[in-house]
Amino acid sequence: MGDIVRCALISLSRKRLRTALTVGSITIGVMLVVIVTMISNAGKKVVNAELESLGLSGLSICTNSTLNSGGQMGITPESLEVIRNTKSVVTAMPLIVQFAGSLLKDTQSDTLICGIDAGAVQAISLTLKYGRMISRGDVRAVDYVCVVDETLAKQAYGRENITGKTINLQVFGVEYEFEIIGVAKAGSSLLQNLGEIIPGMVYVPYSTLQTLTGRTNFDQIAVRVSSSADIVETESQIIRRLERLTGYKDYFRADNLSLQRDRLGGLLDIVSLVLTVISGISLVVSGLGIMTIMLVSVNERMREIGIKKSIGATSKRIMLEFLTEAVVISLIGSIAGLLIGGTISFIGISIFGITVPIRLSDIALLIGFSLLIGAVFGVYPALKASGLRPVDALRME
Repeated sequence: MGDIVRCALISLSRKRLRTALTVGSITIGVMLVVIVTMISNAGKKVVNAELESLGLSGLSICTNSTLNSGGQMGITPESLEVIRNTKSVVTAMPLIVQFAGSLLKDTQSDTLICGIDAGAVQAISLTLKYGRMISRGDVRAVDYVCVVDETLAKQAYGRENITGKTINLQVFGVEYEFEIIGVAKAGSSLLQNLGEIIPGMVYVPYSTLQTLTGRTNFDQIAVRVSSSADIVETESQIIRRLERLTGYKDYFRADNLSLQRDRLGGLLDIVSLVLTVISGISLVVSGLGIMTIMLVSVNERMREIGIKKSIGATSKRIMLEFLTEAVVISLIGSIAGLLIGGTISFIGISIFGITVPIRLSDIALLIGFSLLIGAVFGVYPALKASGLRPVDALRME
């Protein structure tokens, strides 16, 4: 086999420019596949991070309608304790939402007030940039403190860190002054791009918002589960326990946010696969180029083939030589394409601060597919060369 490889390399080195151009076509094909794949993986990672920042990684428990007895709509504190005591529940944070007006410095804007408990970082993936988060002490003391998102801070002060400032929140026509104890990262850059459609977010202790609105129940409960494999079972347990507690059927609803995120992830996988297949078509075109060049090589080397056969070379030997040439071209092109495409993708993705893990299995699969292309499209020229009769081959000039 070593002699066959050596002969193939010698034959390729005779027509270096033609060999280089053929290798270049494979290089471009592999490079496109690598770039598209890495960009697709980076895009999926960014989207998943955005969904995580929106809290789409657990369960959301809420109600469908008001109680038949005329009670308040929402989840009671007793129901919250039942949820917290459910197996596999890591955190269960009550949420109360209230639209309000706000005045920060000289900037008035519509604001969404979110009443939260301590531990919001774990429950709804809230990212704190400056200051501190709402604490259990703030909740127990019903303090008038808040965390604002960076969007409000930039609008009013032109900077992000405004801890220690105050903001006036207008609830049901009455203004209340809150001290800003922290600044959180806006929930998603996607939301920030919507501009005025999405109001600024202000996070306050849920007990404080209950006092301002006169509400005792919660709008929803954000639940984090210990393992994603337990989400479906935990969801069923929570609903059953809440129905036993209240005696009402079909009153509570659990939204499996992780399932929705996974479905979107599956859709992204399909899009990534389609893009990869489209870019892979260029590899097939490169394979046609290999076939064309190998057919030209067969016509140019007929006398050489005739001489080899005359001195004892078998048809199998001739076929393997030409087939090896096609595979070597594919191997060199695929390695070059991996290096160039990987470097370009790594530099481009790094500019945006994204890291994408490189799996050896993906590299091996791509190289294997490239070699398969070379072998498949090199079969016909190899068979044509091996099928020549010595007399006919020697007759050719």
